[in-house]
Amino acid sequence: MVAAFFLSVIGLTLGLLVFAAADRVGLWANRRFRLPWRRDETGRPMSAVAVDELDALFQPTKRYELDEKRSSLILRDEEDDGAPPRSRVDLDAGTAIIRAPRP
Repeated sequence: MVAAFFLSVIGLTLGLLVFAAADRVGLWANRRFRLPWRRDETGRPMSAVAVDELDALFQPTKRYELDEKRSSLILRDEEDDGAPPRSRVDLDAGTAIIRAPRP
C-alpha cells in the first residue's frame, strides 16, 4: 500500500519534499560537525536535481533545457582553441590589441 502511494504523483512529490528536508538537515550537520561519510557540497544539492527531474516529467521543454545545460558544461568554448589569435582584449587594463591578417 505504501509503495503504491509513493508511485502516485502526490506520493512522489511528498517523498521528494521529505528527501529535500533530509538533504538540507544533512548539509547543515556536515557544515557544523564535519561528518566523515558526507563529502563537501560544491554543486547543487541532490534535492534540487530531483525536483528538476520531476519538473521535466511534466514539462517536455524542461528536459531539453536540462540536456542543453549538461552539454554546455561538457563542451567548453576556449578562446585559444582554433585559429591563431589575431586580437586580444584585456578588460582589466582597458586595452585591446587588434592585428590585421597577413596578406
